[in-house]
Amino acid sequence: MTAKRRSKFFWFEGVTEAEVVRSLNDTRPSRLRQQGSRRVLVGVTAAVLFSMALLGFVTQPKLQSYLEFALLATVLLLYLPLRKAVRQISEAPDELLDERQVAARDAAHTVAYRILAFVAVGAIILHAVFPHSTEPGQTLLGARSNLVLAVAIGAAFLPAMVLAWSLPSEPEA
Repeated sequence: MTAKRRSKFFWFEGVTEAEVVRSLNDTRPSRLRQQGSRRVLVGVTAAVLFSMALLGFVTQPKLQSYLEFALLATVLLLYLPLRKAVRQISEAPDELLDERQVAARDAAHTVAYRILAFVAVGAIILHAVFPHSTEPGQTLLGARSNLVLAVAIGAAFLPAMVLAWSLPSEPEA
């Protein structure tokens, strides 16, 4: 009886070798591999992230907490099909990809971080233009935590979102 080979875990990328190889070799038809479906997924994810960023303007604490939980759960659930739609190329290490996939991933990262620079500057401007009065015991970071959280999650999602937006539809098997 032969021992099953353990899959290598890539700590920096947060993926396993088996997970990426399985995703890259998957031949089952999927609507997520069509450009139109991927673009809808990217648009919905961007809308949810934008909604999360604007939660600081909700004045009722109970409503804000319910919306915060719902939007956070929604955005995390959207990330799974987003990763599947791009076959985890945006997170995969170089050694598991071919040259074309590495070039597409690197180009997506370049565009993503240019977008992130504009978003971060916009978030700083929003923070400066709309000062938020804090209640006693509440820090300014606590008052703007939704904006910070949305930017941080957006930073993690952007490479996959850019890749999903730019990849052409895959041919049907």
